Amino acid sequence: MNQRKLFILLGLALAGLAVSLMALSSDSLAFGERPQPNLRATPTDPVASRAEITPAPQTGDFQTSSGPVVAVVQPRRENTEGWTSGVIRGDVQLAVSILDKLGAMTVIVEELRSGPSRDGAAPRRIMQPVERGRGTPTFEVRDVPFSDYPYRVTLHAAGLNASARTLTVNADQPLHDDVLLAITPGAPYSVLLRDQDGGPHRGIDVSMRPHGLPYGRPPLAGKSDNFGSVVFESVLAGKYQLVATVQGQSFGEPEFVDVLPGRRNFGSKIQGQGHVMTIARGVQLEIEVGDGAYGIEGAAITLVRTDRRRLTELEATTNGIGRAQFPHLQPGTWQLTVEREHYKRVDRQFTLKPDMEPQFKRIKMTRSGY
Repeated sequence: MNQRKLFILLGLALAGLAVSLMALSSDSLAFGERPQPNLRATPTDPVASRAEITPAPQTGDFQTSSGPVVAVVQPRRENTEGWTSGVIRGDVQLAVSILDKLGAMTVIVEELRSGPSRDGAAPRRIMQPVERGRGTPTFEVRDVPFSDYPYRVTLHAAGLNASARTLTVNADQPLHDDVLLAITPGAPYSVLLRDQDGGPHRGIDVSMRPHGLPYGRPPLAGKSDNFGSVVFESVLAGKYQLVATVQGQSFGEPEFVDVLPGRRNFGSKIQGQGHVMTIARGVQLEIEVGDGAYGIEGAAITLVRTDRRRLTELEATTNGIGRAQFPHLQPGTWQLTVEREHYKRVDRQFTLKPDMEPQFKRIKMTRSGY
């Protein structure tokens, strides 16, 4: 390449560099003069009533940004000034397994005091249906009177468990808008009846009687099978009294159990619960009451356990041939009393020992003077 061509190429390179520098200077000047956007919402902007948007500080033509401008939205709080009664709002959480069993729902707000107030008013109680709808059911109970006593907020859904909340509603706390209540299924519950050696008690009537809160639970009843088991398919949560009887007579001592809300174990199956009642084998006693020739019908027989502090009393009435049966008596000392109109009362005492064979006693009554 000759010297002349070299000078031409060098001149073209210098001209291109000059043009680039002029374009860069123009862009920088335009950027520095670009007006900053007004980020403060105007009063007519609907966002202005719910949030404040703070603009980025102006420091000159260039500024260092630490990230995007974020609008901080403050939650809207309802003005409760001047309220004379309260409002309770909330959602109902539903277990998937109860959707096909769910019927009507009712929210109940009860004032927790046992007696009337000073002005004679009864404890306040508000009942309101809950609309199920398509999504999460919600409820709103208005005009809840202010009270010095707490309120219990519960749900009621027939045949299902429902949770409860205790709230204070007064001038300082008139609004509760975040109450969450849940409805869950009942749980399978099994009762096993065993003797002192672990053997089953067959054909025993077992009842589960609700005790205390929550109210509205139905009593349940069943009979033990060949394995000494009674299974209740769906039991609502709460405390129950277990009572075992044979032919209407007490079979062992009643026991109390707590049933928990139903929980899923695997898939949609609800985990079962249960309790074992250990009742020592008793002795069968049959009594025949007569006057020496015939049996006496309608005689009242009373058995009282006398060797224990806790009173155990059993009753029976003789049938058409003057007989009555006590299928299960615990070993111990018993007082026997037989009464019948126009006959003299008979009192006897006897003792039963463990593993005795069935006992038979014949009672003779004589007519009284009348």
